[in-house]
Amino acid sequence: MTNSPSIVAVVENDTALLTALDRLLRAHGYHAEVYGSAESFLERQSATRITCLILDIDLDGISGLELQKTLVGTGCAPPIVFITGHGEAHSMRQAQEMGCIAYLIKPFESRQLIQALHQAIQKAE
Repeated sequence: MTNSPSIVAVVENDTALLTALDRLLRAHGYHAEVYGSAESFLERQSATRITCLILDIDLDGISGLELQKTLVGTGCAPPIVFITGHGEAHSMRQAQEMGCIAYLIKPFESRQLIQALHQAIQKAE
């Protein structure tokens, strides 16, 4: 990791999990920016300034896959780690085809997420 902390955006509609992820990331030295929906992320976030994105697949409104497609279409998609409660093969394949770093199925272990973030940050650098 560089001298300044990596900025990790998290888009997750489960507020308890969002809070837990925020705490986990900060405990590991990351600067976390948390969003409860894809819409709030798009309204308040410039994707060019974040190091990577942790993104839930099943969001209210714009889905995680739709957000990924939007970001890829702009040409400034950060590395993405998907988290989901459903391990659907179609969603996983679609996310991987658009370049996601990891696809973690809830519940996942903290070390799995941190390991995926390390891979995402290496790709971003």
